[in-house]
Amino acid sequence: MKHSSTEFKHKWLSSYIRPVIVVVVLGILLALSGCSSNNPTPTTVPTKTPKPTFTPDRPTIIALPTETPSPTIVLPTPTYTPVPTPTQDPNINPLTGLHVEDPAVLQRRPIHARIGNDPSIRPQEGLGAADIVYEDIMDGWALTRFTAVFLAEDPPRIRPLRSARLVSLELAPQYDAALVHTGASDPIRFKLSESDIRDLDEYFNSKPYSILEGYDWRGRFYTDSQRIHDYLEEKGWETSGPSEGFVFSTEGSTPPGGAPASTIHIPYPKLCVTDWAFDPDAGVYLREVQGTPHLDGNTDEQIRAANVIIFYARHEATDIVEDSLGNTAINIVLRGEGRVQICRDGVVIDGKWQRNELQEFTRFLDNDGKLIPLKPGKTWVQLVPVEYEVVIK
Repeated sequence: MKHSSTEFKHKWLSSYIRPVIVVVVLGILLALSGCSSNNPTPTTVPTKTPKPTFTPDRPTIIALPTETPSPTIVLPTPTYTPVPTPTQDPNINPLTGLHVEDPAVLQRRPIHARIGNDPSIRPQEGLGAADIVYEDIMDGWALTRFTAVFLAEDPPRIRPLRSARLVSLELAPQYDAALVHTGASDPIRFKLSESDIRDLDEYFNSKPYSILEGYDWRGRFYTDSQRIHDYLEEKGWETSGPSEGFVFSTEGSTPPGGAPASTIHIPYPKLCVTDWAFDPDAGVYLREVQGTPHLDGNTDEQIRAANVIIFYARHEATDIVEDSLGNTAINIVLRGEGRVQICRDGVVIDGKWQRNELQEFTRFLDNDGKLIPLKPGKTWVQLVPVEYEVVIK
């Protein structure tokens, strides 16, 4: 006799569901009894043999939602046009483009000496032998000071040595130079201690420094480059020379064209007003300060330069007190880019300076973005505020 479909379903449910219900109920009762016990008897869980895993031939890529990234600000990078230069020659000084008899002098660490410019201590000694000189305005806006860069020449005396400033923290890293100075304010000293600069503060490194009688604190400290290099060698701080340099015109090449630049007038504070006059016979600029020839005390010769660079940079006020009068340090911004005027061969080339990183060497570009070649010889870099009206005729 056939059962109806309804009866068949009831019997099927009874035969399969009832055992399941029994198992579930028993499980619940066992769990409750285990929870009520203060010292449950551990049960051994059988270890299952894990199933073999399948490694696909290629990973499964799951696309995750992504946020739209913020725009990245990238400084413009100029396209440099290579200019022929003889600086690959081991006998060519990369800072002047001039030939040296002994290439060993170029395998030394450049020296950055801070030299004062107070009228009472002129003429300074050693400025005429520097490969490069930077001039900057001091706190108080009454005087200027120099950073003289020595590599190839060893003048008998470098004087008067003065204290470091914020600008030293920007100039020395470009050359991996040894910073030679006689102290600094506490905030500047702290910044120097936190930097990678080889700081030869006279207070902590007195051996290569001497005092010249007859001068006050503004003019008495001096050294010479050979003593500095000997000290660097003794301490294990000497290096293998600058890794970069300027680009120079090759011998016999045509100088860049530009507007006339026979005279240059820089309106620094009145005690340091500076003028340069081009000497066409010698092919160099001769320096005057306060209307009189600026001499080097070692040679009694007028200071001269093959290149005079007018470097326009922002001069920002700070709260770093530098002296007993309460004058505060000036932050001269030497990273980024700005206007530059390069005077050589009696003409001026307008362009821009560019430097993005601390250790990066400053580059000078013309209005087409090409590197401006300097004339082989010594270079003076005049750091001036962007609002200065330098008169070039």
